[in-house]
Amino acid sequence: DRACLRGEGHAPGPQCGTLLMPAMTSALAPSKRPAIVTRPYGGVKAEARRQERRQRLLAAGLEVFGHHGYHHTTVRNICDAAGLTERYFYESFKSLRLLFDAVHEQLRDELARLTLPTSEQPHPSPLQQVEASLRAWLSFLQTDPRRARIMLIDASVIEDLDAVRPNHAAQAFQAHMLILLKLLHPNLSRHGIELELTAASLNGALLSLARTWAQGGFVYGLDVMVHHCMLVFHGLAALHNELDAAADARAPADDAQALHGGAPAA
Repeated sequence: DRACLRGEGHAPGPQCGTLLMPAMTSALAPSKRPAIVTRPYGGVKAEARRQERRQRLLAAGLEVFGHHGYHHTTVRNICDAAGLTERYFYESFKSLRLLFDAVHEQLRDELARLTLPTSEQPHPSPLQQVEASLRAWLSFLQTDPRRARIMLIDASVIEDLDAVRPNHAAQAFQAHMLILLKLLHPNLSRHGIELELTAASLNGALLSLARTWAQGGFVYGLDVMVHHCMLVFHGLAALHNELDAAADARAPADDAQALHGGAPAA
């Protein structure tokens, strides 16, 4: 499994953790046309059965993508893991990419629920809130390495290769980081530091750290990873304080010079 997380897997096989492949009982060639069934079967309505098959495909996607990677996975692999024919795959998803997107979105939703503050929690400082969110994110990845493979490795590669489709996950991450920066350092831009570029820098640092951790087999403890992720925020805070102090020190001289008709100090 660790080799697969590093992207060394090939076609699904025992070297990456063998999946149980249910036997295909139908002798007919699978059709790619969506199956449309409306009558109840065994007392279960057609829509409920479709939703159940969709959930089985999502679970199979997490398992197969998480062990073997998107580029080493086929529709047949997914269907074998889900115990469904390809006919039922195309009932829910038009392509393997759309299944991957759905699995990725499901993981992001799970993570968002974990990081939402509750009413029972005390109101932390902004940096404490950042640390708590980072800990929840890293723990989410470490607990199930399949999540790390999908969210940190395959998702970034797929989006880099697909310049046409908008990367909604990256856009949401960037927007969240911008809000966080404005909360932490509302006056940062007055020192000539662009918030959007700073947010991109922080995102890149955090993703690179997490990816390195996952590909190395999570050898570092969670506390070590949280500490190193927080270094970029503490460093930015120190820089912000230094710039504010320098600006405050210049203010009296600038005011005095302005009273005498001179230009403020640069």
